[in-house]
Amino acid sequence: MRRERTPSAPILLRRLAQQDSDFEVPIDVEVVTPPPADAPVDFRERLALALGTTEARLLDAAERGYKGIWSSVRAYLVDRLSKAAEPSLADLAGSRHEELLRAYCGDERLVWSIAVSEAEVMVFDLPRESSRAAAIAARLFPDDPDLLV
Repeated sequence: MRRERTPSAPILLRRLAQQDSDFEVPIDVEVVTPPPADAPVDFRERLALALGTTEARLLDAAERGYKGIWSSVRAYLVDRLSKAAEPSLADLAGSRHEELLRAYCGDERLVWSIAVSEAEVMVFDLPRESSRAAAIAARLFPDDPDLLV
């Protein structure tokens, strides 16, 4: 009676290595800059989820529009207006959020936010002339790309 012979370890490893080459998958490695200093830890994940894409060019353009964390878009707009005009005028305009947003944005700006917590949002502000602003607006507001709130 002849016993089956078990292959030695080097032969077995060589056979396993040959089979592993069938599973090689090309991996694209992309070097990215760190997120903004005041951004939350999961900044890019939140941005990708809000835009519903992982397309690097769109995420890059949106990231360039990041203005910081605010209590609301209204607070951001009032702050921007108070730097450009009298603080009392900013307070007056801030009481009418919709009109303030439309006056600030017009056809020139795209402003949106992503919630960080119940009390804070990340605010983004891009010029509409940006090559990616229309694509971002279409993703954020698919039913009405001109909607700015």
